Formats: sequence, structure tokens, C-alpha cells
Amino acid sequence: MRTQVRKIGNSLGNIIPAAFIRQLGLEEGTEIEVKTEGGKIIIEPIKAKKKRFPFSEKELLQSMNAYTAHADEIAVVSAKELGE
Repeated sequence: MRTQVRKIGNSLGNIIPAAFIRQLGLEEGTEIEVKTEGGKIIIEPIKAKKKRFPFSEKELLQSMNAYTAHADEIAVVSAKELGE
């Protein structure tokens, strides 16, 4: 597929065609690696590291405050549950 380099602000860029976006499963915010090899520009999506837990500590604590943080209601995770 042929495209053109375009001026984007003070830089130059290129639009990734929708067919490639679908094929690679890209979405806004996907991190990519850009490098050159043998006179070619290589663009590769960076595979996201698999999260150990489905939620971050920040997400779990975001609604907690002095009134909702009851120590007697906090669960203790065992080593077995962590897979250790």
C-alpha cells in the first residue's frame, strides 16, 4: 500500500491504514516500536505485559476513604491464592 509522508505540526508523519489497524488489533494509545533496518522503517506494536491482577492498587483504593476503610472487612490473600 502506498501512502505519503505528511507534515504534522513541526514533524513529519504517516497515517496507518485502517486495514493494518484491524489486522494488528491496534487501538488508540497502543505503544509501538519504531526502528530502521536496511533502509526500511519498521513499526511494531509492543505486546502489553500480562497483568498479574485484573486491577491496580490505585484502582482498588480509589473509592476508599476514612469512612469506607474498615480493617475488619479487608481480605487477607493467602500464598495459595497468589499461586506461590
